[in-house]
Amino acid sequence: MTRTTSTERLAVLEQRLTDHEARCEERLGEIKATAASMLRAVEGLKGRAWGVAAALLAWALAQLWSANATRLERLEAPRPAAIAPRG
Repeated sequence: MTRTTSTERLAVLEQRLTDHEARCEERLGEIKATAASMLRAVEGLKGRAWGVAAALLAWALAQLWSANATRLERLEAPRPAAIAPRG
């Protein structure tokens, strides 16, 4: 049976720790890249949402304008002559 010395065990532990830190750094880089990508996507959606809100507001204002124009046309139209009572 081969016995490992404490120096050898310490060297193995240091190597494992170094490998672990390298993997953690790599994963952290991937996480940062993913977070940045998601942030860009959210910013794009925010801009589109403002565009949709503006379009809906413009549509609602057009509906109001149209309804008011129709109402004014009816108010300005000549009234029909009164129907004479039968008798």
